[in-house]
Amino acid sequence: MLRSLLSGVSGLRNHQMRMDVIGNNIANINTIGFKSGRLNFSEALSQTIGLTSATSVNPMQIGLGMQTTSIENLFNQGSLEQTGVLTDLAIQGDGFFVLNAGEMRVLTRAGQFFFDTDGKLVNHSGLAVQGWMLNQSNQSIGFGTGNLSDITIDMDMVSEAKETQNIWLSGNLNAGLKTTSEVWTLGSALTIGGANADASTALNALDQINTPLVAGDTIEITGTNPDGTAVSATYTYSAGDTIQDLLDAINSAFNGATAAMVDGKIVLTDTEAGDSSTSIRLTNGAANTGRIDLANFVNTVAGETGRAKTSVVIYDSLGVSHNVILEFTKTANTNEWTWVAKTTGDEEILSGGSGRVTFNEAGKLTSFTFDNGDTQLQIDPKNGSEILSIDLHTESGEGRMGLTQFESLSTISVKEQDGRAVGRLVSLTIDNKGVINGTFSNGENMSLAKIALAQVPNKGGLIQLGKGLYQAGMASGSMQIEELDEKSINSIISGTLEMSNVDVSKEFTEMITTQRGFEASAKVITTADQMLDELIRLKR
Repeated sequence: MLRSLLSGVSGLRNHQMRMDVIGNNIANINTIGFKSGRLNFSEALSQTIGLTSATSVNPMQIGLGMQTTSIENLFNQGSLEQTGVLTDLAIQGDGFFVLNAGEMRVLTRAGQFFFDTDGKLVNHSGLAVQGWMLNQSNQSIGFGTGNLSDITIDMDMVSEAKETQNIWLSGNLNAGLKTTSEVWTLGSALTIGGANADASTALNALDQINTPLVAGDTIEITGTNPDGTAVSATYTYSAGDTIQDLLDAINSAFNGATAAMVDGKIVLTDTEAGDSSTSIRLTNGAANTGRIDLANFVNTVAGETGRAKTSVVIYDSLGVSHNVILEFTKTANTNEWTWVAKTTGDEEILSGGSGRVTFNEAGKLTSFTFDNGDTQLQIDPKNGSEILSIDLHTESGEGRMGLTQFESLSTISVKEQDGRAVGRLVSLTIDNKGVINGTFSNGENMSLAKIALAQVPNKGGLIQLGKGLYQAGMASGSMQIEELDEKSINSIISGTLEMSNVDVSKEFTEMITTQRGFEASAKVITTADQMLDELIRLKR
């Protein structure tokens, strides 16, 4: 009789304990990173009241109630909730964040972190998140357990200035561009007897002579040189002069242009190809006795320069920016261009400021050279910084087409340059491998730190410390530090928190079965009590 009472009591006691676990689960339904608990029952010892005999095959045993064998945490993944807060972190998969608790390191799945006034990434208890600090060249000092440290980001850090050492050019130079010499041609031919005259023809023999010229008559030569300067000269006729004498006077008057007879016409041609301001006009002197009827000159070929240019901002060792213009000019030679570098400020180009570019018949780059045997563009910034020595890259490469020459719009541009100004930290990002990246005002992106994760062989053996913290114990096994990489199946998601993994419907169901178990155990006790009371009354 007493055995049934004790069995009922064990049922009450252990079901009450189970209810405590369920109550704790439901209370933490909205606790970030909370892992629900589960209480496991087993039967208690059985009392043997009869052994196996020839007539009784099975032993006779009476159970002594039930007991709690374990209370374990269930570490299945909780749902993820986006918060938009950079330092809210959730683990997708297995693992724990590692926190510095002074004399020991503790674990958590609750990723509500923030940067404190010292730049440390901490939880709301002030425990620093552990990981590895990365150096300027994006190489870690080691991903071992012994190199773990508090993740600390100096919000006042700067990205140091870096002088430009390389410029990568890319794009097309229009093969259809031409560089031509300016040509001015007399509007109608000079003739003699209806046939085209030549340079040896006497002026007074021309059909265009209205009244024969006499010694001392003049022809006024006016216009502009190719550079835009004014031309004003006078040809004075002498008896027997030919057209060549007039041509000599024109050639003496102009700088950068030459006159000649072509098919009976006086033709003035620039000596150098390119943009031009040349113009010419011949008129009879006002006091002349004779008169020659001369047509106006016509611009038959415009002087143009086939030109394409681009500009780039470069940086010196002090982080000061300088603007450099690179101008490409088509030469008269097939598939050849010249190039020149210019600055827009007080900078001085010391060497390597010009050269040539050639292409093959298919428009592919064949050479990019510097004049005077130079190999680099050297610029003195004139501000106390170091001399800039810059390599110009025109070949194709990763993400760059290099220079080409096709009959299409010129698209020459500077694809990239490797200099930068001083930059201040403007924003942070955290990728799915736990790398904290900084973006600086100069456009530089730098990896600053990497968050560590930890694994234990037996998560159920972790010791709960409260506030979502766990400590490794004998049952859990030693903490094993994990560095996430491209092969990792686990990941860290920024701007997200892992919610409690409590299943409310399951907890309510277990609450019902726990209540029924408690009621049934209580009923065992009341029934056994009634039986004892009946036994006591037998004496009466």
